[in-house]
Amino acid sequence: MKKIDRLVFGSFIGPFLLTLVVVDFILLLVTLLKYFDQIMGKGLSAATFAELITYFSISSSPDAFPLAVLLSSIMTFGNLGEHSELTAVKSSGISLVRTLLPIFLFVILLTGFTYYSNTQLVPKTNLKTYSLLWDMRTKKPALDIKEGVFYTGIPGYSIKVNEKIGDEQLKDIIIYDHSKSNVQGNTEVILADSGRMYSFMNQRYLTLELYDGTRYQENIKENYEDKIAGGQFVRDDFASSKMSFDLSSFEMGDTDENLFRRSRIVQTRNQLKTGIDSMQRDIHNREEQMFSFVANTFNYHFVKNAPVPEQISKPKAFYDSMRQVRIDAKMAKVVKKDTIQLSDNKGEVTQVIAQNKQVLQDENGLTDRAVVQSANDKINARIEERRRAQDNKAAYTKYTFAENLKRFDEYYNPTDTLVRRDNTRLSSALSFGINKSRSALNILKTRLNSLETVKRDQRKFVVTKNQQISRSMACLIMFLIGAPIGAIIKKGGLGLPVIVSVIFFLIYYVFNTTGDKWGKEGVVDPAIAVWISNAVLLPFGLFFLRQARNDASLFEVDFYANLLKRFKKPFSKRKELKTA
Repeated sequence: MKKIDRLVFGSFIGPFLLTLVVVDFILLLVTLLKYFDQIMGKGLSAATFAELITYFSISSSPDAFPLAVLLSSIMTFGNLGEHSELTAVKSSGISLVRTLLPIFLFVILLTGFTYYSNTQLVPKTNLKTYSLLWDMRTKKPALDIKEGVFYTGIPGYSIKVNEKIGDEQLKDIIIYDHSKSNVQGNTEVILADSGRMYSFMNQRYLTLELYDGTRYQENIKENYEDKIAGGQFVRDDFASSKMSFDLSSFEMGDTDENLFRRSRIVQTRNQLKTGIDSMQRDIHNREEQMFSFVANTFNYHFVKNAPVPEQISKPKAFYDSMRQVRIDAKMAKVVKKDTIQLSDNKGEVTQVIAQNKQVLQDENGLTDRAVVQSANDKINARIEERRRAQDNKAAYTKYTFAENLKRFDEYYNPTDTLVRRDNTRLSSALSFGINKSRSALNILKTRLNSLETVKRDQRKFVVTKNQQISRSMACLIMFLIGAPIGAIIKKGGLGLPVIVSVIFFLIYYVFNTTGDKWGKEGVVDPAIAVWISNAVLLPFGLFFLRQARNDASLFEVDFYANLLKRFKKPFSKRKELKTA
């Protein structure tokens, strides 16, 4: 590494680490404020909060890295330009592009690390985060009985204390017992002059000792005679009484992480691909079922089976064939292992391996070429079978159309004069047909809504999968914007660089959010929508890089004053010619 590289990289790494910590801290605060009212006041330990903060810090890194690169690049090259160090470098014959090289290589490595973080580290961290957050949110608040306020934290009881002395001594106590699920209302009340509250067995159980009190209990049965008689009323005076409560519900549980694995934000890239393929096969199955639904619902269209269009049947046949080929390959792999284990003859083992060599080359059992070829063979066979069935119209219709009309007319308008025309048949047929159509319409709408839900979920998975790459590339694009702008404005510190960084990051955030929504709603292809923000900012980066190489003064007033003079110059010449 040359001296110029050490100078530039040394000037960059400090502001980068500083801005990364600041940006990550800001994003962390935004996230914590979202769940503040759900996790505070529950007696959680500092270690639990530290664990949650660590998880949230890692989860917010996809947004923190691009902004940190943008701000630190502007600050670094702004400081170099402000102290005339860039001018000295250029005067020695070193171009601006060569000056950017060490930081550019670092940003390339950072982009690779960000890609790994987005595809592997962040999803696994999100799984830990949301399982821990669920435990924290479902944990009940810490036991804290306040004076003059009914406390309902203990299931089945409502406790009011008018005066507390210290943490244990209580006076003037009222307790409503609602622990009996089959009894409604305040049928059991306990009044006590004083009491003492303490926990035991590592704070798992709570004991409430009551002194000089009375227990009132009203028993009323559900039958009419007992209600008329007024029921049974019991009054029990006591000098001392003990009540014990189980506080296990106040402890934070350990939720199974598998409950959150279906969420797209906790899945790695390979898991997202598997989920997308599974949902695509589900979509094809639902679309094919639409046509079988037609034949089973409408009774008067004279069609046994509705043919499935090729644009639906061909992709479904492909996914079905791929799935079957994978299953066959895995079964062959299992047979191969069993054969090897049962055979003691090395020659037989070698022969078995040779027979399965072309079929079992990778961990799934087949090479991609073998999978596609086998799937295509099965697809072509299925399509050919469907075409033969479609050519034979007799396979779909019971009778010809003319025969059906004749049978229909004969039923409702008989030609035989001995058979009296029954108008009831026609009216009942019309009513039945209308009801059947309405029912079919409702079922069809339900199935279409269900199909659209699966498609929307698939689009969300596609958006998440492509965002893992686009957010990584955002680091590189932010560097292409930040470094030239810093070289142009020649201002370091936290003044103008912060303002410029915020402006471009807001542009990135707006287009990124818009693309995310467009992709999920199907307005734009999800694989393209997530790249809108990068596509918009990349021309800005290339433009600023070109201007920085030419030592342009885009952020100076004189530049725009000269530009305005050039714009006015042709008009001023025309005015002089007219006056002359």
